[in-house]
Amino acid sequence: MSDHNLKPVIRYLHHVIGYELLMAGVAAAVVCHARSYTAVFPLIFAIGGVLCFCLMLHTIKASAKGDPYHYPYGTGRLENLSSILFSTMLAAGAMVPFVQAVQNLLSGESHTVKMGWTSLLLLFSCLGNLIQSRRALRLCKSNGGPILSSNYHGYHAGFVRDSCSTVLIGLCWMFKGGSPEFMSRLDSISTIALTFYSLYHFLPQIWGNFRSLADFPTSEENQLKIMAILAKHFSQYEQLGMIYTTHKGNTEVLEVELAFKPDMSVGELDKLEKEIRRDFQEQFPNCLFRIIPQVVREESGNGKY
Repeated sequence: MSDHNLKPVIRYLHHVIGYELLMAGVAAAVVCHARSYTAVFPLIFAIGGVLCFCLMLHTIKASAKGDPYHYPYGTGRLENLSSILFSTMLAAGAMVPFVQAVQNLLSGESHTVKMGWTSLLLLFSCLGNLIQSRRALRLCKSNGGPILSSNYHGYHAGFVRDSCSTVLIGLCWMFKGGSPEFMSRLDSISTIALTFYSLYHFLPQIWGNFRSLADFPTSEENQLKIMAILAKHFSQYEQLGMIYTTHKGNTEVLEVELAFKPDMSVGELDKLEKEIRRDFQEQFPNCLFRIIPQVVREESGNGKY
């Protein structure tokens, strides 16, 4: 990702931070005035979004200051960490109104809810989430990365959540005439349904980025592929040493110790590395391959490192 491609992402994050600050103020006012659990969701999303988007912005700016074309892996883990924090904060925050709503339903108590204000907030949030999700999707297609992916899923989930809630509240208001007891039940049930919908979107994001951060051992199938590629080029090196695999962001890094004869030139080593890298990238598209060269020394007729 070149610095030129990062500029639209930086501009986008500046815009969403401003948008979320506005949403936080509006949502806080509606929550205090309308006393609606459903209205807590846009408030939680806005507060969590401001904190996490600031971290994302710092990560992207750090990447832009370096040379991301030749060295694109230094901020990969920060991107995954930002995405995990964003999804985790929203998932955990959604449990607060969920617990309150369940308690109200089980106790049978009703609370006064001004769903008219809540509907206006959800409509405003719905339109904002739609705009931000479309921008995130467009940037994700051209730039990729876990940050833009998590933003798209978060805003898309918010758009579906708020639009469905707005339609449901409008229909119930139309048929029930705004009965206080009914609106209290509707607020609690909507909150519970929205919590499950939010978890359905955020938990896969948490797990996916966690897998990118954690250095899980490569699968047995991939190990066999690695050995097959190395065996293909066995005639060009003397001995095989250790094989190291790790992940940096979404990139799998493969480092292999290979021993060569002392008279092998740097040009021959570079040519071999390119040939093996090409074979590895056919099997592992997001792969970074390196050779850790060793020299074979003859001792008593036996080849040793």
